[in-house]
Amino acid sequence: MKVKELSIPIIIPKLQTLLPRIDATHPKIPFMQADLAKLLKGYRGEKAVNYYLDFLPEKENFIIHSLRLPSGNYFFQIDFLILTNRYALILECKNFFGTLYFDEDFNQMIRTANDKEEGFQDPISQAKWHQQQLRSFLKLHNITLPIEFFVVISDPSTIVKTNPRNREAMKKVVHGHSLLEKISEVDSRYQNEMLDSKEVRKLSKLLLKSHTPEDIDVLAKYGLGVVDILTGVRCPGCGRIPMIRQKRTWNCCGCEVKEKNAHVSAVMEYFHLFGASITNKQFREFVHLESDTIAKKMLQAMNLPFSGSNKGRIYYDPMKR
Repeated sequence: MKVKELSIPIIIPKLQTLLPRIDATHPKIPFMQADLAKLLKGYRGEKAVNYYLDFLPEKENFIIHSLRLPSGNYFFQIDFLILTNRYALILECKNFFGTLYFDEDFNQMIRTANDKEEGFQDPISQAKWHQQQLRSFLKLHNITLPIEFFVVISDPSTIVKTNPRNREAMKKVVHGHSLLEKISEVDSRYQNEMLDSKEVRKLSKLLLKSHTPEDIDVLAKYGLGVVDILTGVRCPGCGRIPMIRQKRTWNCCGCEVKEKNAHVSAVMEYFHLFGASITNKQFREFVHLESDTIAKKMLQAMNLPFSGSNKGRIYYDPMKR
């Protein structure tokens, strides 16, 4: 049973919002584009793994995607966690192309692609760290449950290599298409019931309650300020900024698209860039409106959650309330 479904990481729509609103010559754009491409690739890899998880028996498996739990003053994040009444299984997903070599001597993963060799943090060490952190979390709540892990390579064309002595890599690194077979092997090893069905459900609720989504300030991440952002309503047709409002309709001077409610997307983009709230004044400044009365009617028509009244009213992102 999917108790927390696969969802797109919030940083992706934030970057997709930010990039069109930055001057095309800005020096940070290549870094943002590279990060976005990497994030999208990782998300596609998790989607590929998620496909195989759909074939697990629903009643016996509680599946949680992208679980971020506290650990002292920090957090740790698990790509997929599968809970059963006999064990928990961590899945660390990697979507790399080329040839991957798992080096046990230096705890490093080396990727060779396009005649280029690159070193990465060892996913096995990463998964073992998450295993240790999760064990501590369960112990804190007086829960005893064996915890296993796999590093899942989602691209079936990726070649995986290691030293013949590296038995851990041979056991723990799997391709997505072999995942169900590997889970079945784990299943057969753990026969003793550690939790009853009620306790498993209770644990899944505890994990969801403890889950703390990361809300990244995308401007701060790239050292940007308000002055770097191109304001105005973005054309849904050609992407041109800004659209001009005439006769109750937003008009694009580029492709001549006319859209009555184009400001709705602009408000959502504002939330991605500047936080989970907006005032009438901030709305007017962002979409280039002069009338506070018209702005008030537009914001009220969106049925956003709000607090306060009159000029002190604040509207909130419905996804954060």
